[in-house]
Amino acid sequence: MSRIKLLIVGPQKSGKSTIANLLGELAETPSETYRPTVGCRIIEHERDPPPAVASFGKITLELWDVSGDFKYEKCWEPIQRDAHGLIFVYNPAAPGTEDILNQLVQLFPK
Repeated sequence: MSRIKLLIVGPQKSGKSTIANLLGELAETPSETYRPTVGCRIIEHERDPPPAVASFGKITLELWDVSGDFKYEKCWEPIQRDAHGLIFVYNPAAPGTEDILNQLVQLFPK
């Protein structure tokens, strides 16, 4: 079995938890209720691989829903450890989120 760790990163109120819930099959539709993530939330989801790589067997997908609040910045280094990829999320309708996203793009992939 293979493990894949994906971090979902972006400004506050950009939809990171909604995307994690949908990809992790915890929800079928977005929620109307906003609940900020405290630090980080991990969703594990087991799925079959695409047919081209079926020889790998089942894949455990770890979705790390990372809070967009900079007060948790000191937690980011351990969260980044052994990550296989990043999903950057932002809300283009919210003022200032592009600037925050640019900061996160500079900080996170290190």
